[in-house]
Amino acid sequence: WLRPHWNRENEIVDLFYAITQCHGWIRSDKHEVRVRLEPLEQPNRRFAQEQLCRKLKYMVSRLPSGKQMVIEVGEEPC
Repeated sequence: WLRPHWNRENEIVDLFYAITQCHGWIRSDKHEVRVRLEPLEQPNRRFAQEQLCRKLKYMVSRLPSGKQMVIEVGEEPC
């Protein structure tokens, strides 16, 4: 899912780890769990991060509790 947005094949695994290790915030309510990741500093990496999160969001993932999981990129708490 990152390949269309990242053309450096030898760095794609490192980029994935950078995205999954980002700090962030979680907010949960009756209908959803919203995860907001801090944006990566480098613009090209941040773009790939945003595109991955957008793809995950449009998959409409649901937790076992039935809540929708929304993953996004942002600089402030949800």
